[in-house]
Amino acid sequence: MLATIAEFGEKGWRDYWRELRSGGVEVVDGWEQAYNSSFSGSAGKGDRPLVVSYATSPPAEVIYADPRPSSAPTGVLTKTCFRQIEGVAVLKNAPNAANAKLLVDFMISKKFQSDLPLQMFVLPARLGTEVPPEFAEFGATPKDPYSLEPRKIAASRDRWIEQWTDTVLR
Repeated sequence: MLATIAEFGEKGWRDYWRELRSGGVEVVDGWEQAYNSSFSGSAGKGDRPLVVSYATSPPAEVIYADPRPSSAPTGVLTKTCFRQIEGVAVLKNAPNAANAKLLVDFMISKKFQSDLPLQMFVLPARLGTEVPPEFAEFGATPKDPYSLEPRKIAASRDRWIEQWTDTVLR
């Protein structure tokens, strides 16, 4: 949804979703159901040739496959990606701020960031952190992913979700 808002703006994004709906788009309860049941690619058993997933899905497909393939069975449409940022912070007036800061320092450390890709299948936030070879070979790091200002998302999220629900599901 956020990628379509970033691409088409406040006035056009719902038209895009209306077209998807009229074309038979399927929306299911979660990623696991979409990827493993509806999606026809990879190990999916469904009839849908596309699924919304992460740019790090292809390396995961290779790492978890048995036998291990020489190429990823899925790909990434890099011009459709939205930058998803996960953060960590110390809350104002936190009762244990000193230890919370130590946790933040650890989470941004090279050691922790280097371990993230194979534990969470996300890219590290720390610049210059090497990724596992499977990420370099089979993954994709979109050069210019869609993004929106976090404040705009926070201010508009509930309204956008309601509009999306009205457009796609009702």
